[in-house]
Amino acid sequence: MKIIADENMPNVTKLFSAFGEVELVNGRTLTKEQVKEADVLLVRSVTKVSSELLKGSRVRFVGSATIGVDHIDTEYLAEQGIAFSSAPGCNADAVADYVFSGLGFLALTKNLRWFNKKIGVIGYGNVGKTVFDRFAALGCDVCVYDPIKQAEYASQNKDSVPFVSLASIMACDVISLHAPLTKEGDYPTIGMIGKGQLQQVKAGAAIISAGRGGVIDESALRELYKERRGDLHLVWDVWQGEPELDLETLSIVDIATPHIAGYSKQGREKGTWMVYQAFCQYFNIDKQVSLRDAISPGRLRALSLQEELEEEELLARTAHAIYDVARDDSRLRFNYRRYADKATFDWLRKHYVERDEFATCAVESSSQQALIKLKAMGF
Repeated sequence: MKIIADENMPNVTKLFSAFGEVELVNGRTLTKEQVKEADVLLVRSVTKVSSELLKGSRVRFVGSATIGVDHIDTEYLAEQGIAFSSAPGCNADAVADYVFSGLGFLALTKNLRWFNKKIGVIGYGNVGKTVFDRFAALGCDVCVYDPIKQAEYASQNKDSVPFVSLASIMACDVISLHAPLTKEGDYPTIGMIGKGQLQQVKAGAAIISAGRGGVIDESALRELYKERRGDLHLVWDVWQGEPELDLETLSIVDIATPHIAGYSKQGREKGTWMVYQAFCQYFNIDKQVSLRDAISPGRLRALSLQEELEEEELLARTAHAIYDVARDDSRLRFNYRRYADKATFDWLRKHYVERDEFATCAVESSSQQALIKLKAMGF
């Protein structure tokens, strides 16, 4: 069996080499010729999987170690009888960690007081739900926009989620964006947040974009930023037109990262593991590696908090002990000052400095209230 795999999938050789030859490839530049003799194709979101790539190949199984499927022509795979599996939810905790690390940065550097403000989450899939649940567990005033999930919940008579309109979300103090990029259907998200929606954003609001680039019209965002004279707080992980990055947008955001919100060590490992599970099930093969052996422990196992801090500072300092998003921002800006081209974006992703998830670290404190808050945030 020949297995073609994205070189950025952690543990892929360890998990799959027992079943055949594993060839690691650049997922962004993968060609039809490379795939032609493969039985299995394992990708990430940078690879567009369609008839153009697979026609004439002998591929029987496609696995994507990411949560989204907008890069996969699932209809074509179904028509051809090619099995497909993705990894929904594998990076949900990592993205939620990113959100709170970003808020921590804004709290410590710009004195953003978000804890008692109105929070809006766009998208209620695995990631959006995880982010929402953490805010709710912290006791924040949080609401959600996701018309598809809202209709689904209504049909099941579920009313526990505070779904609101997009206009209501845009009026929140903090907007956390986790929508997929879709071009069809009743609620396409491409360009969903344009000039009209952005005009509803209040001065001093924070926007965290960690879903898919293209959902927000960056040109309209830049116009708004100029109108408000910089009175916005922007944490930007996904970009319109990536891997090309608009340098003017880069100049206005507080935090800029190369689509790595879900790139925790454990999140990426979970993605590969979920595809591995589906692979074994499809080919009726016994798993050779356990989940425990596939997921890494954290490198910082425990933190001890010795003093009382205000909510924002407590959460920020603890979050940054495990993952400080400013590190990734500095690395991106340094490299773009030297090499401002689209190859830089993928280089940063390929050579990403691994980080752990909050949950890998135990927290100790004499304050029970502090422990409750940190547990709610993911520790």
